[in-house]
Amino acid sequence: MKKLLSIVILLFFTIVLAACNNTESSTLSQSNSSNSSNTSNWNQKEESATSDNEWDKMELGENGPVEIDFWHIQATIYGEAVNEIVDKFNKKYEGKIKVNNVFQGEYDALNKKIRASIQGGGLPNVSMAYEGDALEYMKANKIVSLDSFLKSEKYGYSQAELDDIVPGVLARQSIPQYDGKTMSWIHGNSAMGIYYNKEILKQAGFDKPATTWKEFEQQAIEIFEKTGVPALTLPENLGANFGIWLRTYGIEPVNLSDHTVNYDNEQALELITIIKNLVDTGAAVIAQDTEQEFTNERAAMEIGTTARSTTKIDLIENKFDWAIDLIPQGDESNKSTALWGGNHVMFKSTPEEELASWVFMKYFASPEAQSIYAAKTGYFPAVKSAQDTDLLSQDYSANPQKRQAFENVVPYARITAPTAAIRAVNDAVATAVSLHLNNNANGEDALKKMNMDAQESLNKYK
Repeated sequence: MKKLLSIVILLFFTIVLAACNNTESSTLSQSNSSNSSNTSNWNQKEESATSDNEWDKMELGENGPVEIDFWHIQATIYGEAVNEIVDKFNKKYEGKIKVNNVFQGEYDALNKKIRASIQGGGLPNVSMAYEGDALEYMKANKIVSLDSFLKSEKYGYSQAELDDIVPGVLARQSIPQYDGKTMSWIHGNSAMGIYYNKEILKQAGFDKPATTWKEFEQQAIEIFEKTGVPALTLPENLGANFGIWLRTYGIEPVNLSDHTVNYDNEQALELITIIKNLVDTGAAVIAQDTEQEFTNERAAMEIGTTARSTTKIDLIENKFDWAIDLIPQGDESNKSTALWGGNHVMFKSTPEEELASWVFMKYFASPEAQSIYAAKTGYFPAVKSAQDTDLLSQDYSANPQKRQAFENVVPYARITAPTAAIRAVNDAVATAVSLHLNNNANGEDALKKMNMDAQESLNKYK
């Protein structure tokens, strides 16, 4: 009897356990099916969201605000401008998008953090980047092409809006190296111009800087002879400047289509000879801080970025009358100067975060945001209509040098060769220029060395 009772009890627990296992198995199966369905839906959503038209079907903030991280290099007055723009954006899109604004140091520090994140995770949604950086991230397949966003009827750009963007700024977002894609968008832009002390020039009988390098050479010598003040202050490292100035002759010193450099030519010889003559005669002085030389009236002119116009306004105050113009040219029929400033790139994430990132990127490029950025800093607005905002029109009226930069310099600004090798190339150029200025090589030999070393530096980045 006891044996029979034991068998019955054992049979009962076996049936119960089997039922429990079946229920757990069924529940797990349903859970896996649900997860599989969610993954399938997510994948379908991700695929459709990246097509040209599917962005129009998405709504932001349906499940609460989408948070995105924005990494940048902006501090001091530039950081204040970024903070204000981000704050205004977060208020405008409250409940839908929240941008976390993260300062990451200078470009080198920012790039190191991004490269580490590419390897180990934790990439931001949006980051500042130069063209060379964007090419690196593109090669790693980590950033998003922006063309489908641009074509979106709901979130994209009209032709009128595209036409409002300064041509040089628009061109740098889809350079040939991007294989026909738009891989970056607008942050802030500056250009190389020449600042000049109108009062010192007037003492020497001039109204403004000469328009060609040969005329500028003679003008600078006359300014020094007549006033006793050096006409021009030059930075210690002339590598980047030399290449930019050579482009004013119609020479492209770094040609990425055939991966060659072109620093050894008659135009380069004219330019390096002018520089040396100005230094040897005392008409030009090399300084560690060229801005201090200019703003303290120890030099009549300074060649540098228009991004420093606001700091010059603060430093000069009412000490003297000054203005800004286009740098001298080698060939006036093909005017040229440098275009600087970072762009924005979008790193791959979820469709919702990518859309939120694009909405933020588009806002940063808007007349409202660009007028804030231009008014607080010396950068010029990337969209022409920003000048019509009350903020910027009042700022330009109070500070005419900013308008001069936008009207006289910006139309001729274009980016230098977008390659990761450019720093190494510029270092090679700077070394050769320094050899000539210090009488350790004549002009021809300096240019031969410049060309050889620059080519070697470029080859390392093939």
